[in-house]
Amino acid sequence: MKVTIEIDLPDGQEVPSAYDIVRLTDTDWVSEWWHISDVQLLAEDMKEELSNDEAREVLRLVKKRHDCNVGINWDVINYWIEHVLDERKKK
Repeated sequence: MKVTIEIDLPDGQEVPSAYDIVRLTDTDWVSEWWHISDVQLLAEDMKEELSNDEAREVLRLVKKRHDCNVGINWDVINYWIEHVLDERKKK
């Protein structure tokens, strides 16, 4: 079967590969989705505020440095929020 998909990507976002799109739609794969709004909501619970760029940095660090044995969860995101907040205070 052949399918054509058209999407508008934000400036600077890479075009997903056909392989990535297949993985996202194939029932043999599972994935987790986290958004900057999730990060900002958790920061609000901590009585902190993160900019969009800071929240993106948290997600970048989570993606790059998470432990595959633990996965990505609220505790992992919380850890990296605290890291980004500490870095902000140093500046």
